[in-house]
Amino acid sequence: MLNYRQYQQDIVTKLLYNNSLVVIPTSLGKTIIALLVCIDILFNWKHSKVLILAPTRPLVMQHFNMFRSHTVLSEQCVALTGNVSPEIRETIWRSHSIRIFFATPELVINDLRNNLIKKEDFYLLVFDEAQRTVKDYSYTHIAKQFYDAATNMRPPLILGLSASPGFTEEKVREVCSNLFIEQIIAKTEDDADVLPYVYNTSIEYCHLKMTDSDVEISRLLKSMISDYIGWLIKNKFLKKKQIENVYKKDLLELRDSIISHLDPKNPNFLLIAGLKYQSISMILYYCRDLIESQGDFALRKFLNSSKLNESKTYAEFFADNRIKEIVQILNIHINKSSPKLEKLLSIIAEFGLLEKYQEFNLKHNSKTNFTQKNLKLESINGNSFEKQTFKPIQKKILIFSQYRNTLEEITEFLNMHNISCKGFFGQSKKNGQKGLDQDKQLSILEDFRNGKFQVLVATSVAEEGLNIPNVDLVIFYEPVPSEIRFIQRKGRTGRFSNGRVIILSYEDSIDIKYLDSSKRKLSKMKALLQNANFSLTTFDKRDFGQCDRISESELDHIRKRHSRIPKLTKQSVDEGTHVIANVSSNPVIESITSSSNRNIKHLLKKLSYGYTRANSSNDEDSNLSDSLEDLFEVSLNLDRKKITSRIQRQIMELLSQVGRSGLQVSQLDEINVKDKSIVADAINNLKKSKRITISEDDVIIPIESKKFLSGNKYSVFVEKIMTGKALVRVNEKWYALLDHSDYFGPRALLKKGNTITIIGELYRNSGKLHLLVKRTL
Repeated sequence: MLNYRQYQQDIVTKLLYNNSLVVIPTSLGKTIIALLVCIDILFNWKHSKVLILAPTRPLVMQHFNMFRSHTVLSEQCVALTGNVSPEIRETIWRSHSIRIFFATPELVINDLRNNLIKKEDFYLLVFDEAQRTVKDYSYTHIAKQFYDAATNMRPPLILGLSASPGFTEEKVREVCSNLFIEQIIAKTEDDADVLPYVYNTSIEYCHLKMTDSDVEISRLLKSMISDYIGWLIKNKFLKKKQIENVYKKDLLELRDSIISHLDPKNPNFLLIAGLKYQSISMILYYCRDLIESQGDFALRKFLNSSKLNESKTYAEFFADNRIKEIVQILNIHINKSSPKLEKLLSIIAEFGLLEKYQEFNLKHNSKTNFTQKNLKLESINGNSFEKQTFKPIQKKILIFSQYRNTLEEITEFLNMHNISCKGFFGQSKKNGQKGLDQDKQLSILEDFRNGKFQVLVATSVAEEGLNIPNVDLVIFYEPVPSEIRFIQRKGRTGRFSNGRVIILSYEDSIDIKYLDSSKRKLSKMKALLQNANFSLTTFDKRDFGQCDRISESELDHIRKRHSRIPKLTKQSVDEGTHVIANVSSNPVIESITSSSNRNIKHLLKKLSYGYTRANSSNDEDSNLSDSLEDLFEVSLNLDRKKITSRIQRQIMELLSQVGRSGLQVSQLDEINVKDKSIVADAINNLKKSKRITISEDDVIIPIESKKFLSGNKYSVFVEKIMTGKALVRVNEKWYALLDHSDYFGPRALLKKGNTITIIGELYRNSGKLHLLVKRTL
């Protein structure tokens, strides 16, 4: 049985026939609202399918587990990830047995482009964290694909969910336009029907003084910013006349403008100089933010890593005597403790996580003296004692940090001072550090939930929607300029009891500007939603007038599939607990990601749970059977395809080791594979793709070593990696797009921040400059 609140039911009744954006504060049950709408659609239109989208994999899995835990349709759910091959995904998308799909937008947009999804099957699309639907984000393209006027299908109902859609009417209108929204339904914490469920959250602002050395570094950086921005203004690259009124956004727009006017055949040296000054200005802004918000350890790490960058831009940056002076100051104060780190320890002690700390009053002018290698707590209000083992108290604190380097510094510092904590960050690799995979992320959250440690230090990945257990205190290590991120951070506490938020900031720094910005935007957003009077377009959608309900006999059959139907009680709603269904986490993925035929057959068995339709025709049963047989055939073929692809990579790796001399075909007998015909398939595939050729004496030779490659020698800096392409800077002069099909080199080199030397050619396509990489040197 699913218990819900009256305001949730009132909202649901308004959502069933119009595309809607639901704006409701964090912790007040957006997911329950989406769940109720999905249940209505699935039970009243028994052939319908529902797609629920979330921006990250952990959030996808959270929705997936929530749905499976609280409905009798749990066995008709599947969460798809990129680990599942396109061939398998196509069969799953078209299966009659699966009706509720959970996925990230990147996966869905790729499958739509490849025609793997039958759009007409879907009656409802749910977009969680709908505020992301701006510009080129995947949500925008997905909604457009379903509402494309060129198709004959009637598009589905759309439901967008957000706690913070934006502080300007333009931003909210953009979200509504991109999602084809017809109505906005907003609730605030002050509404009479919501107020009984809202807990008080106090917000405290803690302003600290920067150290004298950090103030001096900030002064030097601002001096450089003044010089470089001044040059851009003087040479009319920027319209603003005052240096202090130039922001990062202005510089980003300037870069796009300069790049659009650059022509590699007719170089304009003033434009090239402008691009250089713009790039150095962006670096300086970043350095200023680090010293004024994170501390000297963050700036030190950035400068040390940047020294490895061989570009001319960074060479000029480091050649400035003011940067040399900054490096010297940082080296002198390398063991200096950060005021924010000290304050963190003071707050945690005052909060009572460690009983020993409670014996001291840390509220009034407390002064601690810590270094990175000091394992003693030397002084608190004049008292000293040795490092001890303290008895923990079961309270939870969540610390938000903008940067992963700062997160590492915080966790190392707190663990060193006997405070049990762990870091929680994203899956991507940054600055040579591996990300946390999904399983590790979920494991950390589970340990935090179970009280195995009391302090979680997280980056922005923990801001959006994740089922982080209720915490007693949230600390912002730095303010954020976005009202959306402010709301999301604040919403991690005060969910099921009164909460507390503390925001750390440095006086007379970028922190204060960001803090004021978020306050101003938050106030504007509240006023905008309370006085919303948007005129929104109505769209021609699927007809929901005539129901095709699941019959009682069909429903009884579904219920019999469960020995125990999981329930969501009022207590579980209030406490935020989830009752997980007595089934494996994702049987489809668990089976199809294995190459075992036994597991594939087990998958078919799992898929055969599709509900039996009352009075179903033989044709319907035959369709279901055909679907499962197709999946079985695809699975078997996929196993061979995976192995063949692996062998192809092995062959190319061997060729890279032997070079121009080539490789005897007989040497491939050493490759460990049971079916030797797969090696032959791999060789044929490489020949067809013109990667290799075979001489008369059975020697495999890479094509690129057979002839001289025409083209020019370029130095290429990888600026940004995108889906299927990269943005690169060529010879420090031109920006170009590098499509995956135009790159013939080791994939390992194609990483953000790398500089590689290549043989290739520049060309224009649709007015944009592209790079063809024929060979890396």
